[in-house]
Amino acid sequence: MNINQAYKNLPQNLYHITTTEKLAKIKQDKLIKAMPDTLTDGAIKGVFTFDLDNFIKQWAKDKHMNLARLILDYIARGKELVMLRIPVNKLPVESSENIRTRDVNKAIDWKFSYGSQRGKSNQEILGQKITEVNPEEINKIAIEHIIPTDIGIDKIECLGTSNYSSKRSLADILMGFFKGHNEENIIKNNMDLLI
Repeated sequence: MNINQAYKNLPQNLYHITTTEKLAKIKQDKLIKAMPDTLTDGAIKGVFTFDLDNFIKQWAKDKHMNLARLILDYIARGKELVMLRIPVNKLPVESSENIRTRDVNKAIDWKFSYGSQRGKSNQEILGQKITEVNPEEINKIAIEHIIPTDIGIDKIECLGTSNYSSKRSLADILMGFFKGHNEENIIKNNMDLLI
């Protein structure tokens, strides 16, 4: 199989955070189900993932509106969290070609605004197909990748668990997920960004 444009534009791995409770359902169903997007009131459906490097450098960079903490707080709500890794090369080509990449800030702005943001184009809130994205541009913003299909359990790897607390540093929370995995070194090398 030739490497297509989708694979070229995506990182080696994508990550998905869920609760241990939902992980039991994933194991029972033998897949992660594509779900309606809460930020756009179901305008798009998929498995919502992120690139670890972008998560560290872009999601956590604004201390006033820390998107990493916002999403962890939203998912956790007092529950134990688990990190899933999705190797991109395990995704079917037709699924990877239809991954949408979007600016998380724009989707959040759209969700919580009642005026001008509601008039933004679908591309603003639904993102672009990965095959149409300029990789240099998306590295400058907090992005998420939306896989449009269910993902079989054979295509995901369960890493580790962690608990979210506003009193814990992001580095500490992420170390819980990645202890003993290659990603642990990425967290160690970026401790100063993950307060």
